[in-house]
Amino acid sequence: MPSAQILHVDDDPDIRLLMSASLQEFGYRVMTAGSIAEALKLAKEFQFDLCILDVKLPDGTGIDLCKQLRQLQEGAPIVYYSGHADVATAEQALEVCGDAYIKKPVSITELQETISGLLNRTK
Repeated sequence: MPSAQILHVDDDPDIRLLMSASLQEFGYRVMTAGSIAEALKLAKEFQFDLCILDVKLPDGTGIDLCKQLRQLQEGAPIVYYSGHADVATAEQALEVCGDAYIKKPVSITELQETISGLLNRTK
């Protein structure tokens, strides 16, 4: 069975590198983007099984991106993560768009469990 293809969007190149390496260790194929514009370009070219979005991006918010990805990546679960969010912000984001919310610093175990649960739900 082919591994899931994940889109990871974060404006910090070091975090993208670390997250990509961690996800690949779990057997996922990962593509990364540093902005909404880059993410949308990838989303028009490739089909993703799941998307992981930072909430604050240089050209908008993860919520803005989520709304656009929903049109391009039908059915792909979307996970937000942020170091700036409180419970109210997380709840608001999930009401608008998205399937899960993880607070930074990200526990790789929590991330893996979240991804696995969402991918199993969509099968």
